[in-house]
Amino acid sequence: MTTAPTDSILVVDIGNIATRAALFDIVSGDFRFVAQGEARTTAEPPFANVEEGLHHALEELQRVTGRAFVDANDRLIIPTSPDGNGADAFAATASAGEPLRVAVVGLMPNVSVASARRVATSTYAVVGEVLGLGDRRREAQQLDALLAAKPEVVIITGGTENGSQSAVLRLAETVAMASRRLPDGSRPEILFAGNSAVQEKIKELFDGLSEVLIADNLRPELDSELLVPARRQLAWLYEHIRLASLGGYTDLSQWGTGGITPTATAIGNVIRFLSEATGDKGILGVDVGSMSTVLAASFGNDLALTVQPDVGVGHSAARLLTHTRLDHISRWLPEDFSDDEVRNYLYNKSLAPATVPHELRELYLEHALARQCLQVAAGAARPSWSNKAQANYGGLMPPFDTIIGSGAVLARAPRPGQAALMMIDGLQPLGVTSLTLDVHGALPAVGAAAMQNPVAAVQVLQSNSFPSLGLVVSLVGEARPGQNVVRVKLAPTDGEAVEVKVPFGSLEVLRLPSGQEAKLTIQPLRGFDTGFGGGVSKTMTITGGEVGVIIDA
Repeated sequence: MTTAPTDSILVVDIGNIATRAALFDIVSGDFRFVAQGEARTTAEPPFANVEEGLHHALEELQRVTGRAFVDANDRLIIPTSPDGNGADAFAATASAGEPLRVAVVGLMPNVSVASARRVATSTYAVVGEVLGLGDRRREAQQLDALLAAKPEVVIITGGTENGSQSAVLRLAETVAMASRRLPDGSRPEILFAGNSAVQEKIKELFDGLSEVLIADNLRPELDSELLVPARRQLAWLYEHIRLASLGGYTDLSQWGTGGITPTATAIGNVIRFLSEATGDKGILGVDVGSMSTVLAASFGNDLALTVQPDVGVGHSAARLLTHTRLDHISRWLPEDFSDDEVRNYLYNKSLAPATVPHELRELYLEHALARQCLQVAAGAARPSWSNKAQANYGGLMPPFDTIIGSGAVLARAPRPGQAALMMIDGLQPLGVTSLTLDVHGALPAVGAAAMQNPVAAVQVLQSNSFPSLGLVVSLVGEARPGQNVVRVKLAPTDGEAVEVKVPFGSLEVLRLPSGQEAKLTIQPLRGFDTGFGGGVSKTMTITGGEVGVIIDA
């Protein structure tokens, strides 16, 4: 991997709540996150133009760095000028606005339809209607359902290579009939990712009705799946349908050469780059936002990207109740709260998503909400993870080497331990996992920078801009409450060794300062697994973090 000829990179990320402008530059020979400016996003009225918030974020960044990024004519200064103003490269990401409305059309529910659903969940999209061969509705009912769903994109798939053609075309004809009933300007775009033998017939069928984008067959064979080409096309459609509707998009998109990348795509890119750079280790990135929650899991170049567009801690707080029960949120609360108190918090948070907790009870509610958002998103993501990422225990998280947590609810927790607990409770990691916190909300920016310079992204992630929270050792097994199930010995290179026995149903924290090395010995009770097999002991060299070593029994 070679470094691109880029010295400084300016990246802006436009979320539903905040707009951030981040500067990356070379410091002492390595790329580093230098500074960030943040302002309230202005996509909604009264401004209805993202440029207003962006300029405020750039002004904040200029105050911090003493470096101007736009000239007197509001044009981006690129490359860096002789006086040090501007940047050498620019990239933009965004997740603002409502999710894309998508319909899925395929043949077999557990084959092509399932693959198309996985493509739809890779960006900010909601699947509102599904048509397949097993659909027992009459054609008129299918047409009515499509018209009622008002999809902006229809993903059509089905048929292996050299497989079914007529069945795919029959379903596509139903979509074309629905499109003809819609006025110009409200007809859906078509993403075809099925049997390549019918590509030309699909184009003819929608000629004069809708634009047709072609991607490689999602299921070239029954037992093989190819998601990446269709995922890229859907990300492009999200930009050109949803992001292009934002006020100020046209001017902003002209600042760079790559358009505006969906935030989830940028997060997925950096997680994949990091996994490849660390020897194909399993890396999980989570971003808990106001509107949505993103999970990006990668083992080498095998990326599974899942977006829950209506699961978030702000705009989507009340929508979480469509995915989970109220008592599943309440169980994370350390004090007694009435159902009405929890429900009122969810609805008020949806109405005023930018508010922050002012009292301890409000903080408890926000952290409980974040835990359940992570749990719902992880449950939705697990089926899309590849076979080699599957857990040894059904229904549990597969073992990841590192989990990176992002989002204001995690980054702005009053104490690092609270952020670590939200990630542990919400994700339920298995085995020995390093926890890293994105304290600056810069993970999307790093992902965008990775498209300009992959080495820069890896170097930034390995710097102190993304502090380690420490290590969590999570056991799997059954025992009586209070029974000792694991013996742990922590021997710092500088300091006195500590040895503890951890009882079942408890959690123990061993302090190990950031950067300090130690030998960690884990001796689980027979039948208990810490990721190395039932009852298997392990000694390893570890490095400390903000919290230390967390033993979760």
